[in-house]
Amino acid sequence: MKITVIGGGPGGLYFALLTKKARPDFDIEIYEQNKANDTFGFGVVFSDETLDEFFAADPESYDLIRDQFAYWQDIVVEKDGERTIIGGNGFAGCSRFTLLEILQKRCLQVGVKLNFEATVDIDKLETQFASSDMIIAADGIGSRIREKYADDFERTIENRRNHFTWMGSTRPLDAFTFFFKETPEGHFCAHTYQYEEGRSTWVIECTPEAFENCGFEGMSEEESAKYLEGVFADELDGHGLIINRSIWRQFPRVRCGTWNVGKIAILGDAKASAHWSIGSGTKLAMECAIGLSEAVLENAGDVPAVMQSYEDKRRTPVEIIQHAADVSLRWFENMPRHWKLKRYEFAFALMSRSKSITWDNVGLRDPEFLTKVEDEYYTSLPTGAQPKAGKRPTPMFTPISFRDVTLSNRVVVAPMAQYSAIDGMPTDWHLMHYG
Repeated sequence: MKITVIGGGPGGLYFALLTKKARPDFDIEIYEQNKANDTFGFGVVFSDETLDEFFAADPESYDLIRDQFAYWQDIVVEKDGERTIIGGNGFAGCSRFTLLEILQKRCLQVGVKLNFEATVDIDKLETQFASSDMIIAADGIGSRIREKYADDFERTIENRRNHFTWMGSTRPLDAFTFFFKETPEGHFCAHTYQYEEGRSTWVIECTPEAFENCGFEGMSEEESAKYLEGVFADELDGHGLIINRSIWRQFPRVRCGTWNVGKIAILGDAKASAHWSIGSGTKLAMECAIGLSEAVLENAGDVPAVMQSYEDKRRTPVEIIQHAADVSLRWFENMPRHWKLKRYEFAFALMSRSKSITWDNVGLRDPEFLTKVEDEYYTSLPTGAQPKAGKRPTPMFTPISFRDVTLSNRVVVAPMAQYSAIDGMPTDWHLMHYG
């Protein structure tokens, strides 16, 4: 097969590497509009589970990436002068530049052709690459290919309300750290992590009110960085902020109802974006690259079968991640609502914001932290509502009072007609949902 990849980001490179390594007889070529050593952004982050997938897919690139990792187990929440640590969270940071460099070298080793500063005429895409059996659109979140075929891809884009900018710093960090700040202008959060020695990523977001009150819209990158250095002066601890296309943006939530148009398959952020607050953008692109490569190798020569297999493999995992990311981003959009929560209650709400991390899961990661959450909660209950010694139910199972009505627990389920049995017997609906 002859396969053309448009876009030399992590997703496009990883797909080309895996496919060419497995099928040296395939003709695979990448076209990237930037130079080989151009990169925008700072670091990327991967969980332990994602790293296991990379090791299984290509141990050689995994070993090279692993050697460059900044690794940590803790998540730190700093707010109102208090520092809260939650352990048991395995993550690794890596320079985006280093990641691309490693994947480029691996692609060259297996025989992928790389074209940098390449010009692709989107209006004549299928003519320019008429001899290609497949075209992979891996040209990023602002994909021109996706936009040309927006109706065919059933594309929807929704710009979310918070504003953010991606910066870096020389400030060393020993954990993934959230810095929350309340200023007279509004609320801010800096999502920060080390990605190599002497370098850390600082993704700073703020509410629309803060964005407007600070006047960021009329500022240059340099002016924004200087202003934010003032907001986070204590947290930066004498270090400055580094800019690299650090413009203010609103996160575009991208979805595509179908992932192929004819022989064009869409990959990475071009097809589905996941909010960076769950650190899954690059992960999503590279895991989908694994799925697309498997689909090509299993159905070589049968392009419609490749496309169907690709969606079968990846549609559900992508939608699960996107849902978790959507819930997470809404938590940060409502920062002011959570601000008055007590110290450990706030940290737990942050940890469990995507709903993929539960009370029990946090307890497995860091039992000591969960005990502090419980202590804070139970000591806040009114006299008479305290549980008996040694009998602490999960807070959701503790009583709650509304005026003169007391409920035995805090579990609320939306009533739906589907839950109704027929003559006392469960229906197919129950069997599907409850197994």
